[in-house]
Amino acid sequence: MPKKTPAQHFRDLFNRFMAGSTPEERAAGEKKMDEWLKRHGKSRIDIPSELTQATADDAAAAPPPPPSDPRAAQPHPYKNPQFTPAGLVHDITGKYLTMTPHVHVIYTLFIVATHVYRQFDIAARLAFTSERPDSGKSEALKVAKTLMLRPNPEALSTGAAVIDFIDAGPCSIGLDELDLVDPEARQYILLLWNLGHDRALAKRALMVKGRRKVVDFYAPMMAAGLGSFLADAQLTRTFLLEMHRYTAETKPERKFKAGDTADLDAVYSYLRHWASNVKLNLDPAMPPGVIARDADNARSLLAVAEACGPEWKQRAHEAILFLLEKARVEQPKLRMIRHGLAIFDALGIKQIRSTQFNKELKRLDLPDADWTRYRGASGLDQVHPLTMNEQVKLLGMVGIAAKKCTPPGEKQFRGYTLTQFEEADHEYNASGAAAPRLRLVTPPSD
Repeated sequence: MPKKTPAQHFRDLFNRFMAGSTPEERAAGEKKMDEWLKRHGKSRIDIPSELTQATADDAAAAPPPPPSDPRAAQPHPYKNPQFTPAGLVHDITGKYLTMTPHVHVIYTLFIVATHVYRQFDIAARLAFTSERPDSGKSEALKVAKTLMLRPNPEALSTGAAVIDFIDAGPCSIGLDELDLVDPEARQYILLLWNLGHDRALAKRALMVKGRRKVVDFYAPMMAAGLGSFLADAQLTRTFLLEMHRYTAETKPERKFKAGDTADLDAVYSYLRHWASNVKLNLDPAMPPGVIARDADNARSLLAVAEACGPEWKQRAHEAILFLLEKARVEQPKLRMIRHGLAIFDALGIKQIRSTQFNKELKRLDLPDADWTRYRGASGLDQVHPLTMNEQVKLLGMVGIAAKKCTPPGEKQFRGYTLTQFEEADHEYNASGAAAPRLRLVTPPSD
């Protein structure tokens, strides 16, 4: 934090004199204030001018406002009340991207919500992921960054660069290929993912160029990467969208070109005009069962949907319920139940050593079996094979602990039984038996 000017220091003493919490504190403030005035050759008649100077010093020390986007002031052709921000974003992005309905709804509402996020206590997070490259993630990010509120210019950035950009004022952050960043940059970015999520917790003191400075990290974030680049700590704050390659039949109408964005720019202009005038319901009705952090994450998106009419409200409710159920069954502890059942079935056994179970997890040939690339519960660890201790902790979360097993004709060992996994599956519905059977992905290629 920059050193205070003499006038700012005097203002602090004056405030202590006038608004101290106790008579003793006010008396001490008055004494210090009079000492300051005497030391600077002034008297109490100079108090108003010193307070005015302190206000001017505050303004001079404040960071400059972020550069204005010239598109915000441009006219747009969407004067007819039939147009809504969600409808326009959905239609224009649909020309560049191939998405399933639920993905497209969340993507659309997220983009619009970046323009009004300062009205809410939680800034939404959205992540595109896929197991294969060339699945549309980067394209979705590029298109979104032409429509989001003041997006950062880089696709892949260091944590320090993101911090500098956020510090300049309200903005949106979009990052690509997070699976490729080095460990130090990854740690910074995932910390930002956590810290900037909640407005009340987003202000942190940092050392910037040798000086202590308070930075407000509060901002919506969108990211893309291969595989599991987020872990539990980030996933609880995130709408996760899995992507696959489009086919020849589902190929988008247009290819995004950075130098040819006039149609997207017109929609951006509309969004800025809309955001400056809209009256949102900041506490929209939640879909059934959506509570706590899930409700916090969804609130800004649902408020936008509600402002766009009953059809968008219904679409938002359906998409959010679908996403939350999909995310629930993909939690590591629930994935381990499903994968455990697959191991028992593949080996045709009813009991297995805990060490052998760990080996079999790492051998699984399933799309979501990434136990050789585990990052720990925080998501900040280096990629590594799942350890025995981590396995014990995850299974313990669902009530499965190693026990004495004695298969016919074998020596006793400590391990797990098929019955344990079946009971856990029944209790936690890890198989997602009641969940929708559709997959939240773009159509795969042949």
